[in-house]
Amino acid sequence: MNVHLTRRIILLLFIPLTTGCWDRNELSDRAFDLAASADLNKDGTYLTAGQFIVPSRIGSGSTNGSGGDKPYFIESGSGKSTIESIQKTRQKLSRIITRGHRHNYYIGEDLAKNGIKDMLDAFSRDPGNRIRLDIWVVKGSTGFEALQVPYPLEKIPSVASVKIHKAIGGTTGTSYLDFMMAASTEGSYPTLPVVDIVQGTSPQRTIRFYGRAIFSHDYKLVGYLNFVEGAYRQWIRRRISYFDLVEAIPEANGEVGVILTKFGSKVKSSILPNNKVKLDIELTGVGHVGENTTNLDLSQQHNLMLVQHTINMKTSEHVRDMITKVQKQFGTDVFGFNQTLNRQHPRKWKQLKGQWDTIFPDIEVNVSVHITLKYIGLVGPSLQLKESEIKK
Repeated sequence: MNVHLTRRIILLLFIPLTTGCWDRNELSDRAFDLAASADLNKDGTYLTAGQFIVPSRIGSGSTNGSGGDKPYFIESGSGKSTIESIQKTRQKLSRIITRGHRHNYYIGEDLAKNGIKDMLDAFSRDPGNRIRLDIWVVKGSTGFEALQVPYPLEKIPSVASVKIHKAIGGTTGTSYLDFMMAASTEGSYPTLPVVDIVQGTSPQRTIRFYGRAIFSHDYKLVGYLNFVEGAYRQWIRRRISYFDLVEAIPEANGEVGVILTKFGSKVKSSILPNNKVKLDIELTGVGHVGENTTNLDLSQQHNLMLVQHTINMKTSEHVRDMITKVQKQFGTDVFGFNQTLNRQHPRKWKQLKGQWDTIFPDIEVNVSVHITLKYIGLVGPSLQLKESEIKK
């Protein structure tokens, strides 16, 4: 090949590398959106807001408390649509909004009840929004208020929701994707994690993880599962890694607290005559005793078996009550039972899927919980008991 021609080809290949930054926005021209919110105003307009980082204050040792300058600021805008409200926000910013670092999006309860279909339509069309994002419903309050609540352990308070959820055994970075997948699956209903704003031990308020919000097919909030109910649901769906529970032991005049760290779930479906559906759910767990206020010496095997049996029986009842609540109050399959039926009885599912919304509230559900207590700690009976009070 001609040497001059070879040189020209090499030069042409390097042109994109030398021109790549001509139209690129520098970091100093970007406003990093770490969290955002959406609400419905009383006049029917939308209110959206963003929590933006102030880079010069991040490494200065300042906190988001009362002392020092906050390493973030909040800006908002209102409009007849989500797009218009975001545009109103942009008109107040000197930089281009970048959402690549956003992890949380808070939705106020009023907007959730009114429906979030239009908001999600605009949300999903914006390529700047991350797929691995957590969307939260703010129970009893607004998303804008959730953005403003400080958190003493984090410089950027919006980080707290994700860390709290992870610390109590939940999965993070998946709620947006899970919501959209459930919304597009025949027979499934979408859910979102929930936070509420409560009074902390100090004068200031704080964010608390509450549970799960249940939505209808038209993306409207229909109800909540509290923290424990939501944990049972996550157990069924194999989405939990940590859970502690406390049960009364009537025979021993006290309670035993158990910390679970290993979980299993099996769901078996059956088709009965007249298209009746039956589900047998087996939940397994392994944990250790974290508290014992009974008069039982748990180092004795028969006492430990008594406690284990009681906890299994009562937890089975609690899980069954939670499923019944969802069936009768909400009529929404948020457990993936439809997918179980599809996997185990694909031909029958083709006949039933169009009727699943009417079948689900009446399906027969049996729940059996099998928790194995591996450790009881260094002491068997409660330390507060006298020798004469301990039941061997």
